[in-house]
Amino acid sequence: MANMPPLPTFEGNAKITSWGFGVEETNPLAFSRVDAFKKQYPNIEIEIVPEFDSQKLLTGAASGNVPDVLWLDRFSVASWAARKVLTSIDQLNSNNAIDFSQFYDAAVNEAKYNGTMYGVPQFMDVRALYVNNDALSAAGTDPSKLDTGNWDQLSQLGGQLVKKSGDKVDVWGFDHKMEGRNIWMWGFGNGGKFISDDGKTLSYNDPKIVEALDWGTKAYDAQGGMKLLESVATTWQGDEQFARGQVAMTIYESWMLGIVARVAPDLNFSVLPLKVKGGKDDVSWTGGQAWAIPAKAKSPDAAWVFIQFMNNPSTWMIGANAVKAARKQNKQPYIPALSGNKQVDQMQIDQVYESIDPKFDNAVKLFPQLLNYSYDRPISVSPVGQELDDILDADVKSALRGEKSAQDALKDANDKGQQAIDSFQP
Repeated sequence: MANMPPLPTFEGNAKITSWGFGVEETNPLAFSRVDAFKKQYPNIEIEIVPEFDSQKLLTGAASGNVPDVLWLDRFSVASWAARKVLTSIDQLNSNNAIDFSQFYDAAVNEAKYNGTMYGVPQFMDVRALYVNNDALSAAGTDPSKLDTGNWDQLSQLGGQLVKKSGDKVDVWGFDHKMEGRNIWMWGFGNGGKFISDDGKTLSYNDPKIVEALDWGTKAYDAQGGMKLLESVATTWQGDEQFARGQVAMTIYESWMLGIVARVAPDLNFSVLPLKVKGGKDDVSWTGGQAWAIPAKAKSPDAAWVFIQFMNNPSTWMIGANAVKAARKQNKQPYIPALSGNKQVDQMQIDQVYESIDPKFDNAVKLFPQLLNYSYDRPISVSPVGQELDDILDADVKSALRGEKSAQDALKDANDKGQQAIDSFQP
C-alpha cells in the first residue's frame, strides 16, 4: 500500500502512563493494537489507566505530576490547550511523521487551538438518517423516493409512522434527536451560524437556528410531544430501538450500524444522508477522540512513539482484523470503525470488510463520504466549548418540551454562553 509510513524507532528504556483509554479484551480494536505496541517496543513499559479524571489532571498540571499520554474528547482539546496543559503536536511532528493531510478536516480542526495542533485525531462518528423501509411502505410512502431535503415531508411522516396500542406508543415515528445534540446538524442544514470564526461571539439565536429548532419542536408535537418521547424512550435498551422496530426513522451515529448488524441483520432498512433544507447537499456533523501529551509529561518522546504507532495504518489493520475475527467467532458481521484517517478508512473497506448485502454495504461506503464534508462543532474553537455545548443542549430541550419558545430558549442560551466566553480566565 502506498504512503505507508514506517514504524518509529525508540532507543533506551522508558515507562509511560496513559489516561482515558480502555484496553479490555472485550474491546479487540483497542486491545490488539496496544498488545502489538508492547511486542514491538518491549523497551517501553506502558501503564494503562482507563479513567480520565479532569480535576486530577488540573491538579497534576500544577504540580508536574501528570501522565504521559491522554485520551480525550477532541472537543476538550481547546480547553486544555488554553490552560497550557498540553504539548504542541506540531513541534513533535516537525518531520511530518503523521501526515495530517490524510485526516478529515473536521477532525483536524477540532484538535487545534489558535491554529496549533494539540491532539492527534483518532476515531470519528457521523450522523445520518436510518429509515425502516417496511414502516414507510406501510404508511404509503415509497422509501426510494424519500427526499431528506424536504423537512416538511419528514415531519409529516413522523406523525403518520407513530403506532399505538390505546395510549401506549409501540413505535415512535421520527426521532430527529435535536435533544441528542443534533441541533448542530439541523442548524447547519438550515444555513445557521452558531459562533464567529474567532470563537469570541456567539450567535445561537441566529434566525436560521431558531427556525430549525421551531421546526423540530413542531415535528415532535405532531407525534405527541417530546415529553411523550422521553417517556417512551425509557423502555428502549442499549441504543437498539431502531433495530428492534421501536422507531421508524431516526438520526443516529454511524456506529449504530453495528448494532443493527448484531440485533436485526435482516431488517429492511436504508441509511440516507440528510440534505440541507430544500436542497441537494448533504449535511452532517462529527466528533471523536484524540491522543494528546501533557506539557509536563516525564517521557514525551516515548509517548510520541506510542501515538505514532497507534495511528500507523498497519496498526489499524491489526485492530480491524482482530475485530473481524471476534465478530466471526460470535457469528456477527464486521462493520469498520471510522478512524479519522481517510486512507485507513478506505483500507478497512477494501482489505477487511466483506460484503453483507446492499443495505449494509451502502451505509459502510456512505459514512466516510459524509465525513469529507461534515462539520465539527464550531464552538470547539473556544476554551469554554464544553460549557457552551451544555448550555445549548439544556435550552434546546426546554424548547422541545414546550417550556420556552425556540426564540426565547436560544436567546437565553446565547446570553449565558456569551457570558461564559467573556468571563473565561486561563
